[in-house]
Amino acid sequence: MAIRTSRVVFQFSSKTIYGERIRVTGNHPSLGNWDPFQAPMLSTDPNSYPLWITPSPISLPLNTEIEYKYVYMQEKTFRWESLQNNRKLLLEHNSMLIEDEESTIISRHIFNHTEIQTKPHSFELPKTIIDDNIKFALTDSLIIASLNLPINVSRNEKYIPGGDEPKWKFESAIGLWLPVLYEIAISEGINFQWVGWPHIFIEDEKEQSEISEILLKEYKCVPIFIPEETMTIYTQFCNGVLFPIFHNIISTDPESIPQYNSEQWESFKDVNSRISLKILELHTDQMIWIHDYQLLLTPSFISRRTHEVVNIGLYLHVPFPSSEIYRVLPHRETILHAMLCCDMIGFHLFEYARHFLASCKRLLGIDHHFSRGGYLLLDYYGRNIMIRIGHLGIEPSVIQKVLESEEYSESLDKLRQKYSEKSVLIAIDPLHRLSGVTMKLNAFRQTLKYLPKESQRIILVQLLFSAKNSSDKEKDCVLKEILDLQEEINSEYTVPVVEIVNDEVSRPMRYAYMTIAKGVINSSIREGLYLIPFEFIFINKERLADIILSEFAGVSRALSSPKRVNPFDLTQLEGEIHTLIDKAPNHQNLSRKKRDYQYILSNTTLKWAQSSLSDLKRAHKDTKHYQYVTHGLGDKLKLIALSKKFKILKAEDLLEAYRVARSRIFFFDNEGTLSNLCKQTEIDKTVGPSEKILHCLDDLCKDDRNIVYIITGRTRKVVDSWFGSIEHLGMAAEYGALIKWQDKHDWENIIQGSGVWKDTAKQIISAYVSRTEGSSLEEKDCGVVFYYRETDPDLGSWQAKELISHLEILLKPFLNECEVSHGLGYVEVKPRGINKGTTVFEILQELKRRKKDPPDFIFAIGDDVSDEEMFKVLKALRREQSDLTADKRYLKCFTCTVGKKPSLARHFINDASEVVGVLEILRGYSNKCKKNFSYGDLASLKLHSPFKSNTMRNPTDIVIESVESSDEDEDEKRSTLKRMTHPNAF
Repeated sequence: MAIRTSRVVFQFSSKTIYGERIRVTGNHPSLGNWDPFQAPMLSTDPNSYPLWITPSPISLPLNTEIEYKYVYMQEKTFRWESLQNNRKLLLEHNSMLIEDEESTIISRHIFNHTEIQTKPHSFELPKTIIDDNIKFALTDSLIIASLNLPINVSRNEKYIPGGDEPKWKFESAIGLWLPVLYEIAISEGINFQWVGWPHIFIEDEKEQSEISEILLKEYKCVPIFIPEETMTIYTQFCNGVLFPIFHNIISTDPESIPQYNSEQWESFKDVNSRISLKILELHTDQMIWIHDYQLLLTPSFISRRTHEVVNIGLYLHVPFPSSEIYRVLPHRETILHAMLCCDMIGFHLFEYARHFLASCKRLLGIDHHFSRGGYLLLDYYGRNIMIRIGHLGIEPSVIQKVLESEEYSESLDKLRQKYSEKSVLIAIDPLHRLSGVTMKLNAFRQTLKYLPKESQRIILVQLLFSAKNSSDKEKDCVLKEILDLQEEINSEYTVPVVEIVNDEVSRPMRYAYMTIAKGVINSSIREGLYLIPFEFIFINKERLADIILSEFAGVSRALSSPKRVNPFDLTQLEGEIHTLIDKAPNHQNLSRKKRDYQYILSNTTLKWAQSSLSDLKRAHKDTKHYQYVTHGLGDKLKLIALSKKFKILKAEDLLEAYRVARSRIFFFDNEGTLSNLCKQTEIDKTVGPSEKILHCLDDLCKDDRNIVYIITGRTRKVVDSWFGSIEHLGMAAEYGALIKWQDKHDWENIIQGSGVWKDTAKQIISAYVSRTEGSSLEEKDCGVVFYYRETDPDLGSWQAKELISHLEILLKPFLNECEVSHGLGYVEVKPRGINKGTTVFEILQELKRRKKDPPDFIFAIGDDVSDEEMFKVLKALRREQSDLTADKRYLKCFTCTVGKKPSLARHFINDASEVVGVLEILRGYSNKCKKNFSYGDLASLKLHSPFKSNTMRNPTDIVIESVESSDEDEDEKRSTLKRMTHPNAF
């Protein structure tokens, strides 16, 4: 009795040193019986490295557990892979692909019944593998862009022409991250230029040149000058619309509701456009690092204005809102597409990144995944965009210099003298409503009622600094509320207990306040970047001092020692303030504070910048395998990646191949290609392909040289209703489980097996449909489908993942007969090994069995992921010589996808409407050969440029479009005939 075997291909991802090769060995003769020198060798190539793969399948006994391991070989020596235990494999299927990775025992098993002898990785586009060894170096060039420059420019009031005083004053900007990042870039010797607004309005071009020259020469800054009116409207949009929305705040107050007019949006675009122009003026080959929400459109403007491949990163210093809040923005998709022109997008916390990913999923329908090394990547039109999570820290060395300065010592002496008899609590907040200052003051007021004796010695000093994202009207209103409340509280006691400092406090003075304070209190409603606790812990490293921190401040997730409070819970906030005032510092909190101190030392601004820039460098675009083009116009522009071999379908190439071919075969997808997409609930109401498409297919089938097949996932009933009237048309339903051969009238079921699994799958899917609103079930002749395209995106995705897991467990006894597949908006249980690729292979084998001439012209076209299986198989046939087709020297194989998008096809056309034109020109040539081609038929064909944008434009690229012949006069018909029958046309 013959032993049943499994044909196994091993794929191993690993880097090697020069001269090393990799073998796979194990406890079977086919694997060398643990002898590395007798074991099968794996191979690789420059396009696939570091993926190694067995060149041909290895036969191993079915239903047997195999132990194996990879070994690195040199001429006379070898070394084992680093795993302590052997890898194990249970051979349950006739054909298997085993995907392994270095340093992990976890394997991925793929079952494939296609018997084409080729390398599996030749079926796939190159995988995204991020090189951890890539690091940012000081020799790398960098352009940093932010709305404000780190240097503010102002006119010197003391300036007199011809005098000693300079005309312009240059001062360091005030901010939490801007001046610190600038100081680090200067001190570390980074090769950078900084683009932004210099905080001054100047119209005189001569003065603009003066300032630009000084800023570039002395400060490495490149200013953009924005008209005051534009800046005013732009600021209204940023501060009045984007800032509250990005902080998850939507006001119903008529004056604060986040509505905006076209003028505000256009001003936002204008400022972003100006900055992008300045960046491109400077750009040679530098990395570009863009900061914060004010410049969200800048990556898009850069991408649309250059044909160079640019390495762009974006870091948001504010939260990203939940998808429910974000979607109130009318230009929500535009902003997302603009952000996705970047190679890397950074957030403070995973919570903010999660909100961003949810918005991308809900609004754009794009998913994310994790790659090896823990990198979070967003899948966007063939590109992998890195999502980076890293909280900005402080720079201890910069703070230490301030603490050693004379100004700090003077400020400290002054404060100690002023508050010599007081116990000081401090609060440092920007002047806007989200700071929650009044909530803090009310809680402090309630606390003092229970501690009347403490009122003589305790004081809360509230430092307010100007918030750049608040309007003057809001600042005045909030300040009045704070001052009125302060006056009320102080009037209840004989001495002031609340002090408000509304002046800009210098950094030395701020650190002096932190030094004398018993504790710091924060009650922010929403705060993205709040570094005060970092500074407070570093300054008070040698003494006990407590922090009360709102749980809505982003920094609360990064530190463990602060007391987290909900500022809306007055009782909780009051209780923590009471503890801070009345009790000695908590010594048990000392260990947590030490951990936080070490965290601060190890997560500095410098390390944050270095790691961010290293990730940006790692995330650079893959120009080796892809071309990067913009798709769409204006606000709908997208940056997409296409294979370098990917090009538009040229009519002259297709027609020339069609003309000389002796045996032609066509493989057509239906929905999205020959006809429009339709919902599952609308199938019975849909008329299917147009009459024009049906006539074209009918004429193609009448040509003796042609064999035409429609391959679709629909049931045979639906396919028959759409195409049954065409004679000699081959049809494959349910991806090929049922085939109607082109010369027969009956359908053939090519599936073997009991089919018992179908009832089980139907019961499981029915249960999920009942619990998932908007979903539906379709029962096919050979499979069952769960559709969730019309459900809530998150619920549908969660349910689909659960369903897949549930099905794989309960259908395990039948997995040699069926498989669970997952596509865009559906989960399907279908016969194992059936897809459009295997169907194409089966059709070609059937032609061989019937002793038909092997085709020397193949045309396959489709629009979605299921059609990629066709392209995979045809790609393999084109690469490897096969007796299923003509000699590859003469084989003309056209694989075409509908729409310019990442695909394994070699060609594309813009949309389904152009498919008609392609069919009509082929049909026209066939009819011409039969001498049935009339002037009217030929005149109904018109050549036109397929491009609606200026991307990838080539005057020789043409496709065919059908137009009404009745609108053409006889002269134009004859002109068209002459053009189409020109020798170069066919």
